[in-house]
Amino acid sequence: MLGGFHSFNPKDPRAVFCWNAMKQLSNWQIFTIALEFLLSLIGMSTLAVGGVGLMNIMLVSVTQRTREIGVEKALGARRRDILFQFLSEAMAITFAGGLLGIIAAYLIAWSVGRIPVYSYIAKNAEAGDISLIISPMNLVVSTSILVVVGIVSGMLPALKASRLDPIEALRYE
Repeated sequence: MLGGFHSFNPKDPRAVFCWNAMKQLSNWQIFTIALEFLLSLIGMSTLAVGGVGLMNIMLVSVTQRTREIGVEKALGARRRDILFQFLSEAMAITFAGGLLGIIAAYLIAWSVGRIPVYSYIAKNAEAGDISLIISPMNLVVSTSILVVVGIVSGMLPALKASRLDPIEALRYE
């Protein structure tokens, strides 16, 4: 009846456009998953670079404090004491960096969430504005990964420090 009134074939799928919101939602979900994957790769590479940087800092610290390690060993410090000392220093650096990262993430999420997008276009459109939410699960997972990276990055320098020969360490310039 509507086709005859407006002169089009009612069986033609191009005659009447019906917007499928579920199809658009599916496309948006694919985009969101791809964006999460990309951000995860960026986060993992950042953690890897940070782990290498931490390891280098701790290796320099071991090299500069070789005489101190020799004195500690000569005074009776055990391997595990020195291992724990350098591993705890690495974890303290990791903790400070992680805390600064969490604070920066919340500040960025808060500041981006304050930018009105649709509120400028229409009245009472605050629901369409961008709001970034950091989920507690993501925070727990990223902190756990950070702890693992800190332990792995600090372990090699700590092992190197704990295995130093006290006589050679005292002789080191």
